[in-house]
Amino acid sequence: MEDIEFLDSLKEKEKGLNNLLQQARIEAEEIKRKAGITVEEMRKSFLKEMEEIREKYMRENHDDIDREVREIKSRAKEDANDIKRKGRERIQAGVEAVMKAILP
Repeated sequence: MEDIEFLDSLKEKEKGLNNLLQQARIEAEEIKRKAGITVEEMRKSFLKEMEEIREKYMRENHDDIDREVREIKSRAKEDANDIKRKGRERIQAGVEAVMKAILP
C-alpha cells in the first residue's frame, strides 16, 4: 500500500511541477511580449529624439550653412568665369594662329 501512496504522491508532484512549468512558460511569453513593446517604444523615442537633435542643429547652424552655401556658389561662379576667360584667350590665340596661317 505504501508503494501506491508513494506513486500517487509522485504523480501529484509531477502534476504540480507541470503546472508550474506551464505557468512559467506563460509568464515568459508575457515578459517577451512586454519586452517587444518596450523595445518598440524605445526605438520610437530614440528616433524622435534624433529628429529633434537634427532640427536643433539645423536651427542653430542655419546661418553657417547659408554662409557656406553662398561661399560655394561664389567660388563656383569665380571658377566658371575663370574657365570662360581662359577659353576666350585660347579661342583668340587659335583665331590669331589661323589668321597668320591664312594671311601672309
